Amino acid sequence: MRLLILASSLLILAVVGFSQNEHHVVKRQSQNYIRACYFTNWAKYRTGRGTFSPDNYVSGLCTHILFAFGWMNEDFTVRAYDPSDLPTDWAGAGQYAMVNQLKQRDSGLKTLLSFGGYTFGTRLFEAMSANPTTRGVFINSVIHFVRQYNFDGIDIDWEYPAGHSSQFTLLMKELRTAIEGEAPLAEKPKLLLTAAVAAGASNIDAYEVSNIAGPLDFINLMTYDFWGAWDGETGMNAPLYSRAGLGGGKEKWNVDWAANEWARRGMPKNKIVIGMGTYGRGWTLANAANIQPGSTGNQVAPAQPYTAEAGIAAYYEICEFLAKGGTRYWHAEHQVPWVVYQNQWWSYDDQQSFKAKTDYIKKNGFAGAMVWTLDLDDFNGQCPGGNGVKFPLIAIIVQELGGGYVPNSNGTTIKPGTSLGPPKPASTKAASTNLPITTTPTAAPVNPTSGAFTCDGKVEGGFYQDPADCGSFYRCVYNSPVHFQCGPGTYWHQDLLTCSYGKTSGCV
Repeated sequence: MRLLILASSLLILAVVGFSQNEHHVVKRQSQNYIRACYFTNWAKYRTGRGTFSPDNYVSGLCTHILFAFGWMNEDFTVRAYDPSDLPTDWAGAGQYAMVNQLKQRDSGLKTLLSFGGYTFGTRLFEAMSANPTTRGVFINSVIHFVRQYNFDGIDIDWEYPAGHSSQFTLLMKELRTAIEGEAPLAEKPKLLLTAAVAAGASNIDAYEVSNIAGPLDFINLMTYDFWGAWDGETGMNAPLYSRAGLGGGKEKWNVDWAANEWARRGMPKNKIVIGMGTYGRGWTLANAANIQPGSTGNQVAPAQPYTAEAGIAAYYEICEFLAKGGTRYWHAEHQVPWVVYQNQWWSYDDQQSFKAKTDYIKKNGFAGAMVWTLDLDDFNGQCPGGNGVKFPLIAIIVQELGGGYVPNSNGTTIKPGTSLGPPKPASTKAASTNLPITTTPTAAPVNPTSGAFTCDGKVEGGFYQDPADCGSFYRCVYNSPVHFQCGPGTYWHQDLLTCSYGKTSGCV
């Protein structure tokens, strides 16, 4: 998986009380959706605000944490990639132990060790999987290794097995057979087996989909990196849908096409976990006036302070573009935003697009959401206008697929139905969709029907009572009404621009 990132919009929060020294805990209800999150072992080497460790994790965010990455030796045995992943005198318990210790305060959390990744390449995977003997060496080693360090499963991130699809299939089948045989001998639950798989049309051909559906518990579909600065053409990193006018295969560069193609080829929808990126991809525009997707001749955007890789920005870096006067745009067909800041053009995901994607997952019967990565979200809750909410993007997944809420980071205990007050008015240039925090968004944007609420003549970014329901309201975003429902037992108060207890005059 490649390194990735994202930026700002809408949310809702309520919280379990905590002291400053306690881990913040998400209130979680019983749900069946998978919420898989990749943890990267290199994020701890970032500086300042970007430094991330397992201590930054908020309990309840994820049902599965996938540790990126374990490594393979030339003899096909496995090892830790970073010495600090293991216990040392200078690194303490090590990151393997720190991640697995999260299970002590997050009941039900499962951890998997992922092997491979984009930078690992394909050479060793191809050689290892070439015959039963070398596959056996890897399989025996990897099962022993994940058991030794207390992981609950194995994730294979071979990018990609093109030309070696039958070898990949055999590897998955033999891993499954070994896992089934090992569990009773170890007197432990069976290890999980997952794979991170391609979303691009040409790369999906690298898999014998119907043959790997049985051995795998689920797949993590990498539905991002559809466009990037390796091509001079601006485009969306992770569009939910295509747009009119795309052809030449680009009409397949979207979440909807990829997810349905995997299902069409034989992967059950209840094993397809939809990938969502907490990062963005950026270009430096050749012509700053060409702000629509599809402009050509552009160069890669410069590296940002914390992620330090050209063409990539974390969500917590993109939200700073917005705070500095960048203009956020919403693509109604793609259902994702982009931001233009000076001569830079960034495609990313925000809370509105995460909400659209979680709605899509529920509507279409997919298994859940996967996030690349924990450390690229605003994990400290420092984005301007974000009300101190930690992990604001992943919080949408928690809210929509997990039935829980994420606390803010300022030490305030927020009870359900309580508001911290309305957001500051957004300028028309840098319009955002920050919301009063006790609300629940419904489908957005709402296309008004005859006689329904419209934003004609209303203030951009303004909040307005739903004339048909005292417990809900609209926000006008780019002249389109976005509908929100107040929290249980609360009602919209237009004079206060917030949800609160007690009906206002005129409400029935």
